[in-house]
Amino acid sequence: MSGRLLDLFGLQAGGLAAIVGAGGKTSLVYALAAQAREAGLRVLVTTTTHMGTLPESVTGPLLIDAEGAAEALLLRALDTHGRATLLGRRVRDDKLEGVSPERVDALRPLADLLLVEADGARQRSLKLPAAHEPVIPSRATLVVVVAALDVIGAPLDEERVHRLDLVRAALGRAEGAVGEEDVAACLSERSGYPSRVPAGARLAAFLNKMEDVRTESAAAAVAARITPPYALVVGGAARAGRGVVLSCLP
Repeated sequence: MSGRLLDLFGLQAGGLAAIVGAGGKTSLVYALAAQAREAGLRVLVTTTTHMGTLPESVTGPLLIDAEGAAEALLLRALDTHGRATLLGRRVRDDKLEGVSPERVDALRPLADLLLVEADGARQRSLKLPAAHEPVIPSRATLVVVVAALDVIGAPLDEERVHRLDLVRAALGRAEGAVGEEDVAACLSERSGYPSRVPAGARLAAFLNKMEDVRTESAAAAVAARITPPYALVVGGAARAGRGVVLSCLP
């Protein structure tokens, strides 16, 4: 099954999706937001992680939570534009805090769909979360773990891998090229993302940068290794907003 990412992930009114992992989270969030607006949904985008710069993908009103972004202002923005982005307190000129997960939970009734970037990866393509990560709201209905396929064949180093020490420990080696089995091992690591999903939320994976025959083959191989614990694995291109279901549990 192929199509828009919004449809493939089954996102609809009442959803709260937390996007975690590495290799295209922000692009995925704003692709989903654009498609949700096309479907007539009112969408609130936010983040529970620190940000150094504002994402280039921001469209619609941008509100800073500690600068008077009360519920009434958010509702006005959503009523007028159908979408808004809410960020946290400005710590300094080049740093914004994330919105607390409790605050995100409380905001859920304001919009039809909440999309939350709930993890950081410093522009890398693959990661395992540290003990304090990710920061997922307890009322999330879907958790999407992102990994970018451009890491396959690349050296196991900090250029494309975040939390390199954790990844090396999970793989049991310190060097060499990253393979399909390594991406699968990181995504399915029992102490990693599958252990961080709130009760009642569905766990999905998104294999980003699936753009040619080679990456399609790699994505299929990864998907076969991670279902379960993932109930759904989608491959595709976040910037294009389209993909294909690679595996899905009943």
